[in-house]
Amino acid sequence: MRILTVIFLVSVVTTLLASPLHEIPYTNPDGSYNLFIEIPAGTQQKWEVNKRSGKLEWEEKDGKKRVVKFLPYPGNYGFIPSTLGGDGDPVDVITLDGEVHRGKFSKVRIIGAMDFQDGNQEDIKFIGLDPNGVFKGVESIEQLMFKHPAALEILKCWFSNYKGSGKMIFRKYLNLEQAKSMIAIAHGRWKKSRRTE
Repeated sequence: MRILTVIFLVSVVTTLLASPLHEIPYTNPDGSYNLFIEIPAGTQQKWEVNKRSGKLEWEEKDGKKRVVKFLPYPGNYGFIPSTLGGDGDPVDVITLDGEVHRGKFSKVRIIGAMDFQDGNQEDIKFIGLDPNGVFKGVESIEQLMFKHPAALEILKCWFSNYKGSGKMIFRKYLNLEQAKSMIAIAHGRWKKSRRTE
């Protein structure tokens, strides 16, 4: 019994000390993804994991802590670990469920994504759902559009306006297969970057 307790405690401590960027798998055996929460639903403080230290920090700009000067985030916002998007950051995900505490991992099902243009850069926001949450019966972005069109409209409207009018331009929705393919490519890009370090 003591050995099992020690193994469990070592496992917990290792998970707590693991970098959310590199030491947690991006997927689970059941096909879900791991999501690290940087900004809980309903909050406005801009937190982000420092890519050098792996620590979660409140972002600063011009010596001031960053706060979104718009409505609070409409979902939990974070990233999928062990991925690297085209912008050099892990892929961004927003969930359509209740608040998950900052700095926690959450299991999500990806159903699709939104493709935005942010200045001259493509900015993809993947949409995730809690497998046991309010939208657990929704399997794809098309189903969400059909069953709960207002949910998608809220996300689209929020991202189109939170930086100010005209900064984020919505281009299109991406379906489940497109989203999963992009995440797999981002994981491959992350693996390649780790080999070259």
